[in-house]
Amino acid sequence: MEILDHRSLGLVSATLCVIAFVGFASKLCLRPRETSHIPPIIPLAIPFVGHLIGIVKHGFEYLEHLGAKHKHPIFTLQILGKDVHVVNSPDLIMAVQRTPRIYDFSVFATTMLPRLFDLDREAMKLASTNVDHPGGSWNYIVETSRIFHRCLSPGPSLDKMERAALTAILGYLDELAPKPNGVVLDLFAWLKPMMTVSSTEALYGSQNPFNNRPELEQALWDWERDLTRLHLAPAPALLARKGYRARSRLINAMNDYLERRGHETGSDLTKARYQAGITYGLSIPDIARFELGSIMGVLVNSTPTLFWMLTHIYSDAQLLADVRMELSLRWTNQTTAHNGTKNKHTIDITTLRHVSPLLLSIYQETLRFHTHNSSSRMVTQDTILAKRYRLQAGSIILIPGGAIHALPSIWGDSAHEFNPRRFLASSTPHADKMKLRPGAFRSFGGGVSLCPGRYFAATEICAAAAMVVSRFEMVAVDARGERVGWRVPAMQVGRITSSIPLPKGDVRVRVSAREEVGEWRWGFGSGGSD
Repeated sequence: MEILDHRSLGLVSATLCVIAFVGFASKLCLRPRETSHIPPIIPLAIPFVGHLIGIVKHGFEYLEHLGAKHKHPIFTLQILGKDVHVVNSPDLIMAVQRTPRIYDFSVFATTMLPRLFDLDREAMKLASTNVDHPGGSWNYIVETSRIFHRCLSPGPSLDKMERAALTAILGYLDELAPKPNGVVLDLFAWLKPMMTVSSTEALYGSQNPFNNRPELEQALWDWERDLTRLHLAPAPALLARKGYRARSRLINAMNDYLERRGHETGSDLTKARYQAGITYGLSIPDIARFELGSIMGVLVNSTPTLFWMLTHIYSDAQLLADVRMELSLRWTNQTTAHNGTKNKHTIDITTLRHVSPLLLSIYQETLRFHTHNSSSRMVTQDTILAKRYRLQAGSIILIPGGAIHALPSIWGDSAHEFNPRRFLASSTPHADKMKLRPGAFRSFGGGVSLCPGRYFAATEICAAAAMVVSRFEMVAVDARGERVGWRVPAMQVGRITSSIPLPKGDVRVRVSAREEVGEWRWGFGSGGSD
């Protein structure tokens, strides 16, 4: 009998939790069905559980396969007696996003948070009061969402976080630079501590609990890896032991940080989230639990995005040369006296956003090509979507990002290929599609759940990539350290929290300082976010 890896259960866990929450055996499932305008139903190969098996075996790629095969703008899967509507049309996506109270994310949030963050009933009651908006949009969850959007929008708060993150990245890369013969390492494993420290320094400031504590970095990824078991297992302390213990270590570390008033030295985001928790009556241990959401948000997607971006750049010699040429034209140079006369080169992150179009295009194409997320909504009342499709209250909507990103009608015949120049205005008539049809680009979600951290992510990832590419040579090597051809690895699928999948297996590389810039000093500069 085939044994399913727990990572392939990501989508199933979220779907099953919500189905259990609303009661798939309730009257909602038994009442007469209106069939005249419902979206097309994809038949089951195996009655009752056929689509469930497909999702368990293939994760989000199962939805993408069905979308490509049947080519419906929206279709229905019947899973355990519940209608799950899969939306594959940017126009229908926008229709869903325009009416967030009919197509609501809050039920999913309140169902998943207790298992994610180990929250008890009292904490969830305090956090989710009024979650269905009977008296207006106010509660802890809504307030913290507003805080995220306020603090992570362009402005002084975001500038402060970006400076902290890039200072940490520069320090991490400076430690590698002096090694003359380079070092052999696993690329993803090398990037994890850099991105962990940079992102958490941006959040938590001088008392960052992750600083010089690699065991907490490992705990984060152990927890993320076991999230599906933490969702589904009836006894997670036993059946998801590693993730359960890792989460406890993270909660304890954040609780210690807050008890020591560490948040007072942290970002405006961290300070405001703490104050909101106190205002709504949460205890410090519960605020520490909710803080895991911030950590998850800044790390689980930024690290694999940087990995894929660097892999695509270094595996294409012409692309690498073109990116370096573009970046070299934007360096700010000055001569300084530091252990002798040396040149210092500064990469201005504000300039990157405006005058490094190839680097930005690679970043956007990395997100398009590698995104395998799915936005989720609950239909809160009987309704007709786009004046055409009748949806019943209690049904579920899924919007698979990978399926939208693979549509030739939007991205052209090369939709299934990685094209680093796709988003350059002069390269293809499809380059402006993202602007013309916002529902077509799903890496950061959309509507009320549009990721507020997208500005921070773009700066952190693109700046890190620019610094690595400018300073270091990188070649693929085998287990003996011998140079081999680059191989872009396959992607893992099925994780709950990762929109950008992690690589399957190690990618071993030798990293060394570029000879032509080996004696230069480096820095980041910024004129402020905009």
